[in-house]
Amino acid sequence: MLHTTKPADYIPAEKLTEPSNCPDCGAHGVLSVGVIHLGHYRYNGQVRQGLIWTCSDRCFLSWEAAHFMGKC
Repeated sequence: MLHTTKPADYIPAEKLTEPSNCPDCGAHGVLSVGVIHLGHYRYNGQVRQGLIWTCSDRCFLSWEAAHFMGKC
């Protein structure tokens, strides 16, 4: 599974100070203080995957649908 605890691996340095809201808990933070994982989501009825930023691993695990866990 693609994952990292370093947003700098996937986000240009000039973007790391931009504010963001966690899609799970709504916490306000900056991109450099968070985690990025390969997440699954529905878009136009299709299941897709992509990199998603959350404020913590806990929030990602809460956000990601359980039926996708361990399927990568």
